[in-house]
Amino acid sequence: MALKKTRHSTIIPETPEALFRDLRNRKIEGLLSHQADILREYQKEETLNKSNVALQLPTGSGKTLVGLLIGEWRRRKFREKVVYLCPTRQLVNQVVEKSINEYGIKAKAFTGKQKEYDPRIKTEYSRGKTLAVTTYSGLFNTNSFFQDANLIILDDAHAAENYVAKFWSILIERKKHDSLFKNIVSFLRPILSESDYSIFFKESPDISDKSWVAKIPTSDLYEKILELIELIDGYTSDDSCDSNMKYPWSVLRDHLFACHIYLSFNAILIRPVIPPTKTHKPFSQAKQRLYMSATLGEGGEIERLFGMENIVRLPVPEGWDKQGIGRRFFFFPESSLNEESSLNLVMKMLRSTPRSLFLVPDDEQAEKVKNKIKEQTKHQIFESKEIETSKQDFICKDGAVGVLANRYDGIDLPKDECRLLIVKDLQRATNIQEKFLVTRLCAAVIFNDRIITRMVQAVGRCTRSDTDYAAVVILGDELKNLLLNPDKQKFLHPELQAEIEYGIEQSEAEKEETYFAEIEYGIEQSEAEKEKERNFLENLNIFLEHGEKWNQAEEDIIYHRGALEQAKLPAIEKLKETVSDEVKYQYCIWHRNFEEALAKCESVFSQLNQVNDEELRGYIAFWYYLAGSAAWMGAKDGITSMESKARDYFKRAAKVAPEVTWFSRLARLSLEDEVPQVDPRLSKVIEGLEQRLIKLGTRNSTKFDKEVRAIFDNLNPPIKDRQNLTDEGRNKLSKKFEDGHERLGKLLGYDSGNSTTHSAPDPWWIAGDDLCIVFEDHSEGNTETTLGSVKVREAASHPKWIRENKDTSLSQSADIIPVLITPCAKIEPDAKPYTADVCYWNLEDFKKWATNAVSTVRELRRSFPGEENLDWRKRAIQAYQDAGIDPSSLLEKLRQSKLRDLPSD
Repeated sequence: MALKKTRHSTIIPETPEALFRDLRNRKIEGLLSHQADILREYQKEETLNKSNVALQLPTGSGKTLVGLLIGEWRRRKFREKVVYLCPTRQLVNQVVEKSINEYGIKAKAFTGKQKEYDPRIKTEYSRGKTLAVTTYSGLFNTNSFFQDANLIILDDAHAAENYVAKFWSILIERKKHDSLFKNIVSFLRPILSESDYSIFFKESPDISDKSWVAKIPTSDLYEKILELIELIDGYTSDDSCDSNMKYPWSVLRDHLFACHIYLSFNAILIRPVIPPTKTHKPFSQAKQRLYMSATLGEGGEIERLFGMENIVRLPVPEGWDKQGIGRRFFFFPESSLNEESSLNLVMKMLRSTPRSLFLVPDDEQAEKVKNKIKEQTKHQIFESKEIETSKQDFICKDGAVGVLANRYDGIDLPKDECRLLIVKDLQRATNIQEKFLVTRLCAAVIFNDRIITRMVQAVGRCTRSDTDYAAVVILGDELKNLLLNPDKQKFLHPELQAEIEYGIEQSEAEKEETYFAEIEYGIEQSEAEKEKERNFLENLNIFLEHGEKWNQAEEDIIYHRGALEQAKLPAIEKLKETVSDEVKYQYCIWHRNFEEALAKCESVFSQLNQVNDEELRGYIAFWYYLAGSAAWMGAKDGITSMESKARDYFKRAAKVAPEVTWFSRLARLSLEDEVPQVDPRLSKVIEGLEQRLIKLGTRNSTKFDKEVRAIFDNLNPPIKDRQNLTDEGRNKLSKKFEDGHERLGKLLGYDSGNSTTHSAPDPWWIAGDDLCIVFEDHSEGNTETTLGSVKVREAASHPKWIRENKDTSLSQSADIIPVLITPCAKIEPDAKPYTADVCYWNLEDFKKWATNAVSTVRELRRSFPGEENLDWRKRAIQAYQDAGIDPSSLLEKLRQSKLRDLPSD
């Protein structure tokens, strides 16, 4: 048998561009100018040997080819092992297919379990004979096959945060891990407030309960860590334990002190602030990491996502600051239709297109959407797991809808694969840590870049090249508020701004035209709704045909684009400066170096304090808290001098952001009385007001005005003859009043509720965990009636009902104030013994108070920025106090008028 040839004479191209010309099996003629520009920047000496390099190219501009060329060139020139990472399996397969069939570059897919990898391709990679393409999870696991990669290319780096952080995170879900979830809640019982603890056991949680998030202060947790470790050890040692729990626990177990525990109604998250990726050798030992993204961000986002400081960014090619990729036509049906009608319109849009993609924030929304699709169409529904592995079945099916929950990236459907994209309620926060920082600490400034990136990625799923086009339908208040707010729009790419503005004009034109039809010509609402739907569908057809009728719209968008600029996000330069110390802090705390961790915290907030920016206050307070926590742990470990620093920094956190109720508990650890005190009850009410205003929308006042109108219509129903009302009439009247009363409480920001059970009170308003005002509404009475003992005894019994009702979030020592609202001015003598401590509120006086309260809210709404904001909270707190509608003022007013003081006949 003849000897095999073992040596090859190989000519190694000097540059990636030269390599491209040598790839004779490629299907594309040449590199685009911007691709060549990026490659030339990369091969400069000051970049080529850097450990961390990032490049940014818009979606559809050939970023994958650039990454593969760099990888193949380094594999040949430096004999390096190269790993190319993608978010999903579907993208892994897509990259490999393109690499081989379009670019002529050898690449192998590594997906699934390591033991199932083909031995032949494992050998090829190990010998440096092929590029390896795998998922982020393929590298970030406790036993990665890719232990010695020289170059790691991270595609869609902006989308990798949760894939990477998952390696250092334990997510304990109520449904999946019921036993452990309950045990940890029980373990945390001594730390939690009564109201927080009670939320976990509510039988009928409302929207506010499901959106609630909290964090366990490090100062409360540190000395209990060993006990918590034992608890989780007992669960993870079981053979049946979920591997998604067991492996991350092995990473976190000995570093639990460096982690934070975040709570929500449905889950508990344990993780560090920043993923300490340098501790994962398969990632950190690579000679170079190349981060590729359509949107890198300007404030250090990639550094925070990957726990790496000093990432060198290649300059973005000229021209991309104005021109975008593809064309999108935005529809905002909820600008002129209600929620139900908008969803019905979307169902008709689905039926008019062969394939559609529907993105929703969570599984609950996904189920609702799928049920609606099943009811109104015959389309086949594809879920994320079916599309992620391979999209082939989806794109070959006419009459298909992909419904994906909490997935705004990683699925590419160009050209005729999908022309209709529906996005409902993009989540500003994708994990509990983010949600806590955004909603509880008002530190959204750190996520502004990330939120915009997610939104841009979400609306770009179906436009992947210059000539691609897709219709994008926006549903839900949160996403609509983000896109329609001019103060937010200005931070977007000019092309996207112009597309959104054009879509708004078309959608709101429908509103104006049909409004005048309804008012001036007497067209019934149903006919007006039909006309709106027809116009939306006609516009969709014009766009999808993409012919002469659309050309004028195209010119309008391009013309408008020319006058627009992309503004920089608030404090973005300063956030970029601090990111290096933020990352260094994480490694110091991870390695138990509390003194150095404290020094890094001090450096961070010292730099942030140089900028007088209200939007930074929440984030600065968070870093004071982290400083206090590092000092607290240092003191408990024997560095006694750090205890005073811990107390001082906890005090400073509360002082910087007194409107944040979460910091008030930490402030009590301070020995000084200098911390400005904001009534925690009022702070909770203002937080509730924020959420209510967000829910009602900020672009226009339609929903807000409708809610206010409903409140006052119910509180002031027209009654011709109050004295001669039938029992049925009285019952209807009282129910309407109770509904208006409950809605008023919610609008003001109280945790407002009502019950239909026998002997239950009428509405109650809760502020914090230590105040409940519980009402007995006697709106159906009249001024000539004398209050009898039945109504009085009902009012007096309500505090007992509230205390025994497990669905309220009150502490055992809470103030529960019973109030009777009535037009009556006298009380029967035999009813007086039952009045106890019941307060009296005259019906007309209550209505005047309600009018004043709603006017205050309306005025505050005019300056509301559309999201949690500390400066606005400060003004809202003052406005409530000035108007006398804050909990303390209301309490003082009620206590001045007791039912027992009413005169008797």
